Amino acid sequence: MKKNIAILVCLIMIISLFACAQPADNGGAEYVGEPGDEVVEDDTVADDDTVADDDVAADDFDPLPAAAVAEQGFNHYDGAVTYPELRAMLGAIPALDGEITIGFTAKAFENEFWRQIADGVEAAEQELRDLGLDITIDVRAAADEGDELGQLAVLNDMVTRRHTGIMMSPIADGNLLPGVEDAQRAGIPMMVVNDAFMPQIRNTWGAWHLEGAELAAEWVYNQIGGSGQVAIVQGLPVTEAARIRTDGFREWMENNAPDVEIVGIQNADWDRLKAREVADIWLMQFPDLRAIYANNDTMAMGVLEAVIEADRLGEVLVVGTDGTGEALDSIRAGQLSATVDNYPFFMGLIGVEIMLRILGGQDVPMVIYSPQAVIDADTIDMDATELIGWEGFEFAD
Repeated sequence: MKKNIAILVCLIMIISLFACAQPADNGGAEYVGEPGDEVVEDDTVADDDTVADDDVAADDFDPLPAAAVAEQGFNHYDGAVTYPELRAMLGAIPALDGEITIGFTAKAFENEFWRQIADGVEAAEQELRDLGLDITIDVRAAADEGDELGQLAVLNDMVTRRHTGIMMSPIADGNLLPGVEDAQRAGIPMMVVNDAFMPQIRNTWGAWHLEGAELAAEWVYNQIGGSGQVAIVQGLPVTEAARIRTDGFREWMENNAPDVEIVGIQNADWDRLKAREVADIWLMQFPDLRAIYANNDTMAMGVLEAVIEADRLGEVLVVGTDGTGEALDSIRAGQLSATVDNYPFFMGLIGVEIMLRILGGQDVPMVIYSPQAVIDADTIDMDATELIGWEGFEFAD
């Protein structure tokens, strides 16, 4: 009897193991056709020799098209070009026919910098429509600059809608990775705009953060006479822009300004109120503080509020980064000392041009640096279009 029971148990286990080994029906949809086609449900049952969808897709694209940039780093890539160099290299934009939908997932519109980039993207849409192109640009953002999952949801939706191309400004180095991989499998061209570099995306366009930080450091050094105490308010540490701007400013001072002491480096996560609170502490802690450099203008305006409240305007210089409208107005009013202007409006406008070149099949360099300059009371009225070299959209016949 016991022997029969043992045999029965063994048979049950064998049947169970065999059942678990059978391929499961994932019930999902499979992308069929070229980018822009409708998503087609595939109800067929796979044969035994059918390869999984992801494995098939892996043969069709390079999972790390910008690996060479990753090795050197975006800010040190020796193959980078400036925008004027790009136009000289590639000439006119290839003629494009048919309906075009470009997605742009930004960080958060609570930050004026991203609103200005979005304004530039939308201005490009209008200009292109006026030129007769059938183009739609889908501009969306996360709820705030810490909403990594919300930004991923936006990207996922753009991929599902099969946009012709997608521009993105990732909140962190990896928060958009699942959506990026889906876009690769769908064959959707992508481009990073001025933020966290991703080796999975071939083209990156934006400010050379290292250059901007060094420009700010040199400006501060000259303004304080080459000696004194300075401090740095850092953005969200998970973002490359915050890390590079902070390290670039600090290293420039260490290498070129032996009499300048960096007394504090504190992150404020791109937040105005946090930056003000950090500055409040420093202004009490360091009575000889000469300057505070902030990784962006939102935080710089918070620092400025603390400086004004402490009645030390003019005594403590405040330098931001981005060139937002509020920062430029504050410089004109004689309050904010300076900002490293990234020209965000033109960054969005020209970003669309670069995406059109990619869609048109041009061999666009992996890294394109956008122009930037220190704006202070002496340079506040400089002509941005002349510096940038923007001449409008020019298409091949």
